[in-house]
Amino acid sequence: MDLAKEWVKWLPITVQSEINLDNKLDLSSIFIDSVPVGKGRPRFTRSGRCYTPSATKQAEQSVRLAAENQRDKGMLTGSVGVLVLAVFPVPKSWSKPKQRQAMAGKIRPGVKPDFDNVAKLYCDALNGVAWQDDKQIVDGRCIKLYGQQPGVLILYWPL
Repeated sequence: MDLAKEWVKWLPITVQSEINLDNKLDLSSIFIDSVPVGKGRPRFTRSGRCYTPSATKQAEQSVRLAAENQRDKGMLTGSVGVLVLAVFPVPKSWSKPKQRQAMAGKIRPGVKPDFDNVAKLYCDALNGVAWQDDKQIVDGRCIKLYGQQPGVLILYWPL
């Protein structure tokens, strides 16, 4: 949780106050130190077999590994609430004023990957690590924003 609190300090004040980590009692967190990615669509072979793209498999594996190293509690068994905070790098090609607006949270990343694909990848990857199955998630939110230090913070708690 200390790593999460340190990382959150780099986020815009509006987001910091919205998630307010200090008020969450039974909160667990996992921080993934990489640019957020979304879950790829299932692919099909010519014979009709369905498979997961290798980039998605690799991303899920790295998330699972990071989660296993950071997990401080056991798996949740009941209903779960989740917040996926995906921070993207500010494009270097943008002007300085536009970069400052992005860092202040005034411009948000309305680009791919879609927010639902981001949430899907991280929630699926944590099956069997943070919770038994992502069907337990009954309350969830995914926030995409720009920040100085790209990464993904997954906050989850029992309901």
